Amino acid sequence: MARSSKSVARTLEDLTLDSGYGGAADSFRSSSASLCLSEAHGGNHWHLTDSMHSRHNSLDTVNTVLVEDAEILESTEQCAKLPELEDVPWSLGELASALCRDKEMTLPPPPQDVLLRLSELVSRALVRVAKESQRLSLRYAKCTKYEIQSAIKIVLSWSVSMSCISAALSALSLYNMSTEDDKFSRGKSVRCGLIFNVGKFFRWMVDGKIAVRIHEHAAIYLAACIESLFREVYARVLRSALLERDNGIPKFTVETLDQAVNTDAEIWGSLQPWQHLICGKNASGEL
Repeated sequence: MARSSKSVARTLEDLTLDSGYGGAADSFRSSSASLCLSEAHGGNHWHLTDSMHSRHNSLDTVNTVLVEDAEILESTEQCAKLPELEDVPWSLGELASALCRDKEMTLPPPPQDVLLRLSELVSRALVRVAKESQRLSLRYAKCTKYEIQSAIKIVLSWSVSMSCISAALSALSLYNMSTEDDKFSRGKSVRCGLIFNVGKFFRWMVDGKIAVRIHEHAAIYLAACIESLFREVYARVLRSALLERDNGIPKFTVETLDQAVNTDAEIWGSLQPWQHLICGKNASGEL
């Protein structure tokens, strides 16, 4: 029985950690912190063990490996889940402004509960991108825009990743074209043409220990990509046939958002909590 439990745990560990990109599992196993499952307060929650004492414990989840109990997995027959972030580098106000920024989206912002649900979904994609960026940064212990760009291509589907990378290139170009006087008169986000705060993303990457050294262009790339991903998901929900409309004004609900995401194969896998759905390209099929 013990040998069977070990084989099940090993199989699930390979399914969860080996992304098929060559050495991803070994990179993740080299982490010095881990998450353990507890059933406190009537539910399953993740808590940190051997934490490296960052300012926000939730940010340590980027630098951790999920440690599963084989008996729990065998009894529940569930796949490992991604850790949920308690602190994200954006606010709901910034999110509402980013969604209403495009000219073709001249609609009132979605309700608060829809914004919360959308933020929860995209935060899962952020964790996936951060984990891949961390793995790609191991060789030189430095995270640059190239690691973020490669992680975006790995995690997201092709069309969504190209849209995000195009937005990142545009933001970085605007930042590089800014003058020396702009450094004192305008913030970095304004110079990049972004709504999301680049400084918050840089601090989040530092606290999450993405790499020993993090270049400022990596934070710009990540902020621009996540902001573009929000707009991409929002636009796909608007185009969904499941969205009910009243005199041309869409009725946004959490159920409608979930249904629209579940019917879109290009974004479904990246926004799910299951850790083995490592990229949008393998988002077909059911658990």
